[in-house]
Amino acid sequence: MKSVEPKKLYSLRADANALGGYLEAPSAKVIPTLAPVSLPPVGGLATARSAAFTLDEMVSCRSAYTRVLGQECCEDGSASILVTAVIEDLNILEVVRADRIVTQLSITLSDDSPGLGFSVSGTSFEGLRIGGHACRTTLNVNLQRPQPGQAAGGRLTWEEARQVGRVQGEGLLGGFKNASEDAPDWVVSRHRRMTSEPPASGGGYALASLVDRLDVAGDCRSHGHIVDIPGFGQILLGELLVTCDSVQLIGIRAHLCCPVPGKITVLLAGGGGTGDN
Repeated sequence: MKSVEPKKLYSLRADANALGGYLEAPSAKVIPTLAPVSLPPVGGLATARSAAFTLDEMVSCRSAYTRVLGQECCEDGSASILVTAVIEDLNILEVVRADRIVTQLSITLSDDSPGLGFSVSGTSFEGLRIGGHACRTTLNVNLQRPQPGQAAGGRLTWEEARQVGRVQGEGLLGGFKNASEDAPDWVVSRHRRMTSEPPASGGGYALASLVDRLDVAGDCRSHGHIVDIPGFGQILLGELLVTCDSVQLIGIRAHLCCPVPGKITVLLAGGGGTGDN
């Protein structure tokens, strides 16, 4: 029997989890990583599911699941990856709540593009409430609907993510300036990277967000994809980190302050890979 040899040998990467982090007070506690899953380098399918979870009635969800799928496509020598993470009935200190949040990445590796191509189709924030009020998210159009004919077969690339992030970073930092406010040091440090030029030697990464704006109410204040919640801390929505061979998407990143300081991530999806002829 004649064996079928692949046109290209790939080493694929894909990981996902639904919830994780830590609390520093009133007692130091680790939030166990829910539904962690990893893709074998040769591809395949892996899933994980978590039933109802609660940590001292401070962080909880009704259910969560993750899925990673990858395969080499022998017809054209490319490889594809699908990473999905879902959480339902999320509750963080009764302040951040959501009926259902999904982060999803579809990734393509191909000789037709110098870097990977990706799509965020399927990512959504359903029934998001912050500080007891419904919160509407405005998603970035350029990240949601890449135009046919772009590099990577109509999928997003590192360069396109960098362009979006640059505009978002300038708008975010400019918003503080226009309001005669001093942006927190961590905001300046992190989001100046969104506006900086890539290294002359190549490489580097692009930082952007799927969320352009959040409509919040009450005492909460929004700056682009960041929401400042008095007595709670800050949350960052839809952060996207892209390099030439990897992409990572975080649904929610929470930085909590007193009386319950800590850090939490909700829905991590990431993947990428390399290939040799």
